Amino acid sequence: MEKDSQYINSICRAIEVIELFSKLQVKYLGVSEISKHLNLHKTTTFRILKTLEYVGWIEQHQENSKYKLTTNILRASIGVRNNFDLKEIISTEMEKLSKKYNENIVLTTIIDKIGVWINMIKSTHVLSEDVESGYTVPLHIGATGKTLLAFKDEKFKNNFIEKNSLIIEETLGKKKLLEDIKTIYKNRFGISNSEVTEGVTAICVPILGAENELLYGLTISGPSTRFTEEILEEMKKDLLQISIRIENELKVFKNKV
Repeated sequence: MEKDSQYINSICRAIEVIELFSKLQVKYLGVSEISKHLNLHKTTTFRILKTLEYVGWIEQHQENSKYKLTTNILRASIGVRNNFDLKEIISTEMEKLSKKYNENIVLTTIIDKIGVWINMIKSTHVLSEDVESGYTVPLHIGATGKTLLAFKDEKFKNNFIEKNSLIIEETLGKKKLLEDIKTIYKNRFGISNSEVTEGVTAICVPILGAENELLYGLTISGPSTRFTEEILEEMKKDLLQISIRIENELKVFKNKV
């Protein structure tokens, strides 16, 4: 990064460190890795990390001594983009789904071209999927990622597929991915079984804005053994009702403004 008197270089470097987690799509990064990728001295990198840790934007893992982002940074980025009332409505619906099914209820979105889990209610079952906020969502595989991708515009989808062609071919393949997102878009929901995590089933619907733009993905996920055809059908109906109701409310609100 070039130096400029009107900018504070230490802040610019700190932002580069934060963005590196998204660029590399990794959960943990160490001092040496960050130093190498950003061409910074290890001492400088260490000071930046300790500062970010002090303000609560990253935290150090005790076992591997590496650092990861905390949910504080997600709250900051999401907070400026979304209406508080909408988030409150969605949170209420998530609580209802959690009480009814006692499975993981997850809210996701796309930030800077990356799928991210931003809110969740965990299942209380002993046997449940291990999830946490801030986890990046692969957009090329799984009900959640493919649903998010399906409801983005064609330019976004084409760019994503082009830039991630290698990993797509190693998993579903381009043809299968295109077929899946076309079906998801038509049906307004996606279902996957053991695509991302073995033995885990997920069902996801999009939450769209007044202009039919993608806002969020709302997912129910858990062990496949509990997701019978009857349960999946009921989950699908509930999720679709929530999705369509919120979209209609947003359109009504827009017309009143």
